[in-house]
Amino acid sequence: MPSCCLILLAALWSLMATVSGRILDQEGNPLAGATVTYRYIGAVEKDFQSIPGAMRYETPRMVERGGRTYTVKTDKKGDFTLVGVDYGVYQISIVSKDGHEIYSGKKNIGEPGDPNSQNVLNVDLSTAYGGPQEPGSGTNLAAGKKSKEQLALIREENAHAAKINRLIVRYHAQMGLEDWPGAMTTLQELITLDKQRWEFYQNLGTLQLNQGEYQKASQSFAQAVAVAEKVLVNPTDTDRALTIVADLMLAEADSYEKLGQVDGSVALYDQAAAKHPHPYMAHYRACNVLNNNGQPDAAIAHCDQAVADDPAQWEPHQMMGGIYSTQSKTQDAIAEYEKGVAAAGKMLEQQSDSSRAKIGMGQMLNAQGDLLVKQKKYDEAIAAFTRATESAAYPAMPYFNLCATYYNLKRSQEALAACDHAITSDPRMADAYYIKASILFGQGQVEHGKYAVPPGTTEALNKYLENAPYGDHAAAVKEMINQLNRPLATTYTQPKK
Repeated sequence: MPSCCLILLAALWSLMATVSGRILDQEGNPLAGATVTYRYIGAVEKDFQSIPGAMRYETPRMVERGGRTYTVKTDKKGDFTLVGVDYGVYQISIVSKDGHEIYSGKKNIGEPGDPNSQNVLNVDLSTAYGGPQEPGSGTNLAAGKKSKEQLALIREENAHAAKINRLIVRYHAQMGLEDWPGAMTTLQELITLDKQRWEFYQNLGTLQLNQGEYQKASQSFAQAVAVAEKVLVNPTDTDRALTIVADLMLAEADSYEKLGQVDGSVALYDQAAAKHPHPYMAHYRACNVLNNNGQPDAAIAHCDQAVADDPAQWEPHQMMGGIYSTQSKTQDAIAEYEKGVAAAGKMLEQQSDSSRAKIGMGQMLNAQGDLLVKQKKYDEAIAAFTRATESAAYPAMPYFNLCATYYNLKRSQEALAACDHAITSDPRMADAYYIKASILFGQGQVEHGKYAVPPGTTEALNKYLENAPYGDHAAAVKEMINQLNRPLATTYTQPKK
């Protein structure tokens, strides 16, 4: 009986194989700690057929079945061994320590002497061509015989790619840690390794711009433009290629603007607009630069172009409203603000969460209200300020403007309500306390030889001094407080009998 068991075990063991292999990385070095997984997916069955009068032949076919999964990790030399693997067809996966699958394929595990067995798996990623999979290769790595020269070139390219990948990982880590100098150094190393990646120049220029290195940034963006124009010469997506190049020009123009080189900046914005499929932003930025540098007429011309590029945008109207207001062209300014408010309103109808459009609308309505007050169109001004309170990022300002407008119109109760709203929005707004105190003080009466005022008057006076002890109205506020604290002399005399 024992001898039978031994025979049976020997027979079973004979249907198992030892699988081994070595894994090398992109630089030809042993890949340690990689996870190698063999998953049984089926068996190869041989159909023997014979034709009368001819030789017998076989047509192997795979029959899908479920089975065991074997897993092992590579050692320091990149080697692995699996003992006692059932014969059959296996789906193989190799995953590196960082979790990336570097190899996948199917192999037939069988008798060691069988020429169809594939019990040894050697993967050299340094010779793996990263192109499309060749038909029938059975793996995700392109195969085919290569000359020694071809293998050497592939190894060199893969080692180069591995260095770039390591630097990219380091760059992202430095960005996460906000190590800007380190990130810039890494980008310079990446550019040295690959001078045909416009993205490297772009990222370097962006960091330099943010760090105030404007001259270096302009040079980096200029290099990015040159490389992008070269590598995107025959793009499959023309609009995308033109957008990339034009956006790089915009960044270069921004650098020139920071350097105070207005003419160079505007010239680049114009070049970007001529190339960009959507030139709105180039014209708008040129308008902004010209306005900030005392060239209002040229600014308006560029803003007009921006409006023509994209009539749905509201920012150019706000910019032109401010320019016309500075030039005392009040009616033109009001008209531009009105157009801007309408554009922002339409944008909010389509994108209700557009906080920028909402804030811009509030700013334009408040500015429009100020101009209407100057024209003594008080009802229209009140309407503009009221709408502004609903969208302004700082609603205390339009509320205060309502407060002041009502006060000047001697509409005291409406002025008090508006002042209270302003104070609620910004408890440090001194001038709102002053108007409120002035209204309440004016409603006071003489009682028992003293000037008595409504509740809240003293608090408003003290709050003004607390927030603006040296403000324009400090002297007037102190005088009101003194009047409340001293007895009033009376000129009344009792008539003679």
